[in-house]
Amino acid sequence: MDSINAFSSATLAKLDFPEQQLNNQPINKEPSFIAEFKMALDKINQVQLQASKQAQAFEMGEPNISLNEVMVNMQKSSISLQFGIQFRNKLVAAYQEIMNMNI
Repeated sequence: MDSINAFSSATLAKLDFPEQQLNNQPINKEPSFIAEFKMALDKINQVQLQASKQAQAFEMGEPNISLNEVMVNMQKSSISLQFGIQFRNKLVAAYQEIMNMNI
């Protein structure tokens, strides 16, 4: 019986319970998939905004921005957006495949 209690205590200690957060105990937790996905989306957004701002600055005639920089950043923006779209498509396809599995 003691081995079961020891096992359950060790198992419960590994789980993330709200009580641990309320007691201000530090929780060593790796970033979740959702957090990583949000960071990737934010990075794609940041690249697109930067490319757009740089293109606007070039159109306004700022002297320290060259056409090649603008074109390279616009391509980076396009490629990062296409990567995000392909990732989303793969994620949706995997979800649909899991939902279609027979139990």
